[in-house]
Amino acid sequence: MKYPLKVLAAAVLGSVCSYSMASVNIGGLNLPSGANFDVASVYENVVTGVGQTLRGYGEISQINGAPISSYCAGCELTYRFGGYVVTSLSPTTITFSGGYINLYLGFGADNDFNPFLSANSATDLAAATNGALFLTLKGHTIDALGNTFAGSGNNIGGAGAAGNGAGLADVDYTGLSFGNLAGPGALANANFDTNAIASLFGGNADVQLGSSFSNVFLPHAGECKGVAPTGLSCLAGSADMRGVVVSVPEPETNALMLAGLGVLGFLARRRRAR
Repeated sequence: MKYPLKVLAAAVLGSVCSYSMASVNIGGLNLPSGANFDVASVYENVVTGVGQTLRGYGEISQINGAPISSYCAGCELTYRFGGYVVTSLSPTTITFSGGYINLYLGFGADNDFNPFLSANSATDLAAATNGALFLTLKGHTIDALGNTFAGSGNNIGGAGAAGNGAGLADVDYTGLSFGNLAGPGALANANFDTNAIASLFGGNADVQLGSSFSNVFLPHAGECKGVAPTGLSCLAGSADMRGVVVSVPEPETNALMLAGLGVLGFLARRRRAR
């Protein structure tokens, strides 16, 4: 019986390990496990002074260089963000504290995000948030002042702002941080909760964020007139999100792993008893 039991234990544990290395199906989206690099569009408001809040929305178009359609048929992965409060601002630099990002996975009628064919930014925001809540993130400290995001460029604080930004984020299981009202229950939170991004402040983070922004080729330019435009998409550009995706075993998988370990433990005890 010794060798059949060893074979059984190896088969069980091997099946569990192979499962953990496969792509991860989360709500119908087959994410590759391991390092993920997501590229997205971003549309946001113009902030002109300290204490104002940056907010906006966008759509993830690529994951690890492949279009989103490679990972789910007839779907979209969109997001909204907010709660990023301006803590300092000059014509060339800007910093923020707080912040949240919610991702939504939409199929069928919820696969409807298209800013350049929509009526206005309010329509875009509704289309970006009408799918299943996929991931909830909150800002992670990046410096000794408690900021979570920082940018640099030209004409910061004006309608003609252009530049780049970077920050960190953590999975938020409550979905209620920094003014967020999404609530708990996001599908992929446990899969992104890895602390894989090194940070000098507040421990490791789950996600690294980057963005670019300008006022070129806006989807709703009519909302962006005046010195201090109030439209929700008066700056536009690209964004990226880097993190690590892990498989979270179902209860059945955990049971298989325990069974395999139990068999190996039984064999070890028999060997010591001889």
